[in-house]
Amino acid sequence: MESFLNHELPRLLPEPALQPGERYHSHQTRKVNTVLGSINLRRAYYRGSKNGRYPLDEALGLHDQYTPAVVQLMCWAGSMDSSFELASETLARFAGLTIPGRQVQRVINAFGQQAADWMHNRQSESRQTPVDILNIQTDMTGIPARPEELKNIKGKQPDGSAKTRQIKVGCVFTQSRDAQGHPQRDPFSSTYLTAFCDRTDFGNLLWSEALKRGYAKARKTVFIGDGAEWIWNLVNERFNDAVQIVDFYHACEHLHALCQELEPDEQRALALFRKWRTRMKNNGLPRILSETSQRLSALNPTARSSIEDKLPYFQTNAHRMTYRTFRRQGFFIGSGAVEGACRHIVAQRTKLSGMRWLCSGAENVLAFRCLIKSNLFDTYCKNFHHAA
Repeated sequence: MESFLNHELPRLLPEPALQPGERYHSHQTRKVNTVLGSINLRRAYYRGSKNGRYPLDEALGLHDQYTPAVVQLMCWAGSMDSSFELASETLARFAGLTIPGRQVQRVINAFGQQAADWMHNRQSESRQTPVDILNIQTDMTGIPARPEELKNIKGKQPDGSAKTRQIKVGCVFTQSRDAQGHPQRDPFSSTYLTAFCDRTDFGNLLWSEALKRGYAKARKTVFIGDGAEWIWNLVNERFNDAVQIVDFYHACEHLHALCQELEPDEQRALALFRKWRTRMKNNGLPRILSETSQRLSALNPTARSSIEDKLPYFQTNAHRMTYRTFRRQGFFIGSGAVEGACRHIVAQRTKLSGMRWLCSGAENVLAFRCLIKSNLFDTYCKNFHHAA
């Protein structure tokens, strides 16, 4: 292969189109890493008034000393292994490539934005029939950040400072029914995206992804979130025709806290929670709120004030908590898909011991993890080869 690239390929390629003021300077040799091992590549160097270039490098799609196929292996290993050093060992053991972890990191940082742009700008899916039910879920999780990324960021530390930066995570998928008629996520139908940005910008990204997945023609769209205000503001701005559902398990967490305020005794509080959880799952939230109001008069002012602070969560989201109705319509009532994404896409790579990230570095790694977990990496690589 080395002989072919050095002697035959230059004769097969057309003469490079020279830029203004550019002329041939010399032939130079460098070591290039391929998936078959390293080779010495001899290529013509052209120099212009401002800089120089190697047309053969451009024709082969080389990045520094790496071929496109090696770059793809580096991006996969660097994003899927738990560290760049482990990715270096993976490349050595499984591909016979000796590449330092620092080089893996540099390559991911060089191509991460390109990967994210490709995913956001790729063509929409072509479908013969409209999507029956399109599910959209979103959440937010923290990533441990470098000190320079935490300036003026409010956090939960005693002094009001933060140790993490919040990144938004989105998931879009389709569903069907299993043999018992229960909703199930269609295999390999989930696509994911992550971004450090505000609600409006993330809403635009999520809306664009939903359009690619068939949102415009979907018979029904279901949006599930944990009840955070920013999520429903996003939904009302971009997906106001969607069925809105508060994740049942987050609602239960709030319900459990409410029961603990109403019943100081732990056993009585647990019994009340179990009773009301079943009631809430069967569209009984109005009755729960009514009974809570009746109990308030018997409580001391401190407990009453604490409960009154918890009630707006249920009052505001009451129309999003008719769980029996949602289940009869065949909808999911849990946000497990995006909760899982927060773990297997974000946490497993960026929240390990000792890690501190720049936002740009974390976004580059997560761009490739989203591509891989969305089953789009191979399609992206075909585009990569075509460009080269």
